[in-house]
Amino acid sequence: MSQIIGTVIGGLEVDRRQPAIVFYTSLAFFAVGCAVAGSAPSIFVLFLGRALQGFGAGAMFACVYAIISAVYEDHLRPAMLAAMSSAWIIPSLIGPGIAGFIADHVGWRYVFWGLIPILAIVAPLTWPAFRGVRMEHDIAAANANARRVPYAVALAFGTGLFLAGLDVRPVALGAPIAAAGLAILVPMLKRLLPAGTFVARPMLGGALSSRALCFGGFAVIETYMVFSLKEFGGASTSTAGLVLTLGSLTWSFGSILQARLDRNRGPASRPRRVRGGVSIMLAGTALIFGMVALFSDIWLPVTIAGWLTAGLGIGLAYPTAATIAFAHAPRGQDGLVSSSTLLGDLFTSSVGVGLGGVVLALGLNRDWGAPASAGTAMVLGVAMLMLAWLAAQRLVLARAAGTQ
Repeated sequence: MSQIIGTVIGGLEVDRRQPAIVFYTSLAFFAVGCAVAGSAPSIFVLFLGRALQGFGAGAMFACVYAIISAVYEDHLRPAMLAAMSSAWIIPSLIGPGIAGFIADHVGWRYVFWGLIPILAIVAPLTWPAFRGVRMEHDIAAANANARRVPYAVALAFGTGLFLAGLDVRPVALGAPIAAAGLAILVPMLKRLLPAGTFVARPMLGGALSSRALCFGGFAVIETYMVFSLKEFGGASTSTAGLVLTLGSLTWSFGSILQARLDRNRGPASRPRRVRGGVSIMLAGTALIFGMVALFSDIWLPVTIAGWLTAGLGIGLAYPTAATIAFAHAPRGQDGLVSSSTLLGDLFTSSVGVGLGGVVLALGLNRDWGAPASAGTAMVLGVAMLMLAWLAAQRLVLARAAGTQ
């Protein structure tokens, strides 16, 4: 939950201060968190270290996104977002394996300590670029937005309370806790996100809605697809990991493709590309969901085909929606929009996966069987993708009408 607070504060601060200050302060928080976690004598200190890491990571991402929004010209942003997507490929391929090897053969503490030398290399390498970045600031608006920090703290608390309530058994005891968390997080989220986000109002609100919903739907389907592969699909952990890796590769390819399409077709094509990307995601996830729901089984070749397709779709839609949001950011408030972009991702994925877990556990406890339980949990992800499509459709209609 600390990442929520870091994301909001990082975005607000980069609208008031030069990004180098925000980035390196965030980097320091992350480094201290690594040191605390690696030296933790107890689980509570480990939690503290992880909280510092989350805060620093959230603020760093908000800072980087704000720079893309404020400094790069509109026609260059799709390529920058594609580069960021591609940068995740190598870490996703080798990171878990390296971390597992270190934890098994050296010790889990060295997983955290080993990051500190990397951060020490990152700092001087990035300094020349950050030193030269100057952003335009609307100080009055930034100071007014700074009042949102308590909302971020309340949102983190409400989200944690909601997710904790979902795990409490019996349900009669957990439901009031989850309801209390929901009563806190919904109004706080509405105050933190730009007006019109909850109703997908074109263009800024619609772009943020479609991006957050397609990411949340992707996360839900991914989680319960992996469960299905391992639980009743006969796949090993490494095989399930391979499926995820293939999806990340097509995600990267889709991100590169959207940058090329943007360069060739221009900004007017962006709403249709978001809608098209979400449509492709729906087609890919329908293969996976259909197997589980209709046949109570999951077949590896069909799953791979579906996940390759879903990865391509999110690669097209996800960065394009961010490009639309950045293009419609209020002047001098790029940090606010960048933090809102990331905040939507955090909220839909965490809450979506949490709710899906409740549905899965409920089904298993009532002897629905693993396929029926997993398929019911996937319904939430499919519903989020359908809402993402509707949000994208609002963008298309607004563009066609010439109102935006």
